[in-house]
Amino acid sequence: MKKRVSIAGATGYSGGELTALLFKHPSAEIVGVFSSASGKETPFGRLHPSLRKSQGPPVLPLSAEAVLGASPDAVFLATPNEVSAEIAPVLLEAGVTVIDLAGSFRLRDAAAYPGWYGFAHPAPALLGQAVYGLTEWCGEELRGARLVANPGCYPTSVLLALKPLRPFLDLSLPLVCDSKSGVSGAGKKSDLAFSFTELAGNFKAYGVSGHRHEPEMRQELGVPADAPFSFVPHLLPVARGILSTMHVTFARAVTGAEVSALFDASYSSAPFVSVLPEGSLPELADVVQTPRAAIGFVLKGGGRRAVVVSVIDNLLKGAASQAVQNFNRVFSFDEKEGLS
Repeated sequence: MKKRVSIAGATGYSGGELTALLFKHPSAEIVGVFSSASGKETPFGRLHPSLRKSQGPPVLPLSAEAVLGASPDAVFLATPNEVSAEIAPVLLEAGVTVIDLAGSFRLRDAAAYPGWYGFAHPAPALLGQAVYGLTEWCGEELRGARLVANPGCYPTSVLLALKPLRPFLDLSLPLVCDSKSGVSGAGKKSDLAFSFTELAGNFKAYGVSGHRHEPEMRQELGVPADAPFSFVPHLLPVARGILSTMHVTFARAVTGAEVSALFDASYSSAPFVSVLPEGSLPELADVVQTPRAAIGFVLKGGGRRAVVVSVIDNLLKGAASQAVQNFNRVFSFDEKEGLS
């Protein structure tokens, strides 16, 4: 039986990708699409190049009342953080399942939101109820979940690579995550810093003093606040994709076979994560325009250290396709449905 779904924030990059995926999903019926970026109705076909000749509901101005008026079973929020934080409680109260692509419910500590996100969380009681939807690391808690916090794109690339290695890591020594993203990760905005002239042939770091994805990664890796953890994002002059290079130290010397065994135990049954043989490293071309992640590693220092490289498409595995994976698991559909 198809589930009635609505997408809020459908005119953004991730929202457009999400709409295109759900449009072809055999178990989803799109009953509403909404945007907080415009106060006027726009045609469905403008949301994504693949939808230009498709018929669907028009894009309407976003409000909780408008979303609920379409009687959805599930709503995907690809909206700004403050918007998701305000609208999600209203939808949940009405009995709707919410899959939030924003950062509004990723952190479990409400006190962290003013410093990292710039607002006091309006529904702190919901933070403990949200399922952190890094799909490959979720079990039965996703089935029937009411509120899913889709991970950030940078954390997805880092966590998929490092969570399997967590038993081996020496957290007393620096854990360095050096991540590079295509410009679509900044969303649609009129900002000189993200213009073609500023980006073409250029490459730069940003958020070096502290990025809001850092507490999310610390939380999900179990890295204490006082442990030496460094996350530095960079902006690549490409449209999409994330490549994260992580420098880790192990508590003891390990072998390539041991590391491979950890990855195999984590992802041997994961349809969208590929782990390369020791010494082989992935690149953006391996995953862009796909719902997949690819991971590779090289041991150094006699097995005491490693360089781990992870690649994803920030708009798909880092946002839209992971949200669909979570939708599939919530409603007990095949995890690959609508994504293969």
